[in-house]
Amino acid sequence: MKDKRVFFNPIRMLSPKLDSEAIKIEELYKSPVSESLTLEEGLLVMLSKIIEMTRQARLGFSAVSMEEIEASDKLAGEVHHLEKLLTEQLACSLFEPPEICRAVILFPGHLERVGDYLESIHKCCKIKCRDGVPFTEMAVSEVDDMFSLLLETMNNFRDAFIRPNKVLLENVIAEGKKLEQICQDLQLAHVERLLDGSTAPRASSLYLDVLESTQSINTHIGAMAGEIHSLMQAEENVA
Repeated sequence: MKDKRVFFNPIRMLSPKLDSEAIKIEELYKSPVSESLTLEEGLLVMLSKIIEMTRQARLGFSAVSMEEIEASDKLAGEVHHLEKLLTEQLACSLFEPPEICRAVILFPGHLERVGDYLESIHKCCKIKCRDGVPFTEMAVSEVDDMFSLLLETMNNFRDAFIRPNKVLLENVIAEGKKLEQICQDLQLAHVERLLDGSTAPRASSLYLDVLESTQSINTHIGAMAGEIHSLMQAEENVA
């Protein structure tokens, strides 16, 4: 019988400073960008800023205030800055074992791309509210439900990032598949509404942009969850 082995967070192996018991997870998005951040700290701060941008996008689809717009723009800028710092930190360092470096070296880039797509969603929200683009109650409800699942997936990934748990990671991957199917179904339903005239043409491009951006965000989150899950699986296979 194989001995059971404990899986250690690969990021923690590279950057052991972060004490997950001491941090205030829900307020991490407020943390300033700093070159003194360790790799794990930086990725977690980056992910927290992404989650806050997603929460703002959900609220902003109904109504956008200048304060929210400025807050979101600031977070987006910080995400870009963190990507450069963390990718340089990864690229300029040597880690053992090498498979860990290969697994995480794209994480800052994944998160930056998520930030890019969230910026696109925020632009749609601004146009919707600024120009008074009409959306049906059904469309608003669909987008809200979609963002709700996206936030749940992101929060679960954040928890699994701090304390890798195979079941939780598998749940993130399953939620991602569910969200992808929801987006595809919404796209098809939207076409039908366009054809029967129940959706305003002006709203169509914004609605589809939000759906497509959400699908892309989902893909990047799923890729990171899959990488950590693969590391855990490999660990089990050699146990």
